[in-house]
Amino acid sequence: MRQILLSILVVVSTGCMIGDTTPGGGDDDGGGDGTGPGPDGATPRTCSLPDNTADTGDLAALKAQQCNVPGSQGTRKWYRLSATLPGSMDVVQVELWDGLGAFTGGTVAVGTYPISGAELAPATCGVCVRGLGDKGQAGQKEYFATSGSVQVTAVGGNGTPISATLTNATFAEVDPTARTLVSGGCTANVARAKVSGTVVTVGSGGGGGGGGGGGAQCPATVGD
Repeated sequence: MRQILLSILVVVSTGCMIGDTTPGGGDDDGGGDGTGPGPDGATPRTCSLPDNTADTGDLAALKAQQCNVPGSQGTRKWYRLSATLPGSMDVVQVELWDGLGAFTGGTVAVGTYPISGAELAPATCGVCVRGLGDKGQAGQKEYFATSGSVQVTAVGGNGTPISATLTNATFAEVDPTARTLVSGGCTANVARAKVSGTVVTVGSGGGGGGGGGGGAQCPATVGD
């Protein structure tokens, strides 16, 4: 469950900590169609997220959930806030985790958080930004944010507003199983995306591990 990547989902570094490889660049000509040369410099590569996405404006949340951290007996929470980018099957997702990364020693709170340090690795991020291009299609690819910032302006319990703004985010393609950067893989940029919704609590507040109390659990995938 904690093998998460990249959310924002609105959702997609200055020093990548996800793996030992460095993500490949986008098209040399600055094109925005998400297509470029493959790692060998000759084989065409199709990238599911556009090279560059301009300011999307304000987006309504696809999912706005408060979840129990697995194994915490419901005492720790994490949030998933996702949205679909306009005119596409692309999703960005922001995940906010009690006790990790920017929230080490505490709980999720409003504020502005750079995507750096612990936020660059799925195992340690408290502010985790993920992306999914061509969701549900044959060319679907998963991404993790490697730079930018997230401003959380509202967060709370069931029925309360939640809102986060992703700014100047860069994304690198990741292997969806190994959760490591793909050598020579796709990259993408999102200038700005604000996602807002109303929190829905998933699972009960106590009981055993997993989702806590044996109720429904938040999926570890993007946008589902």
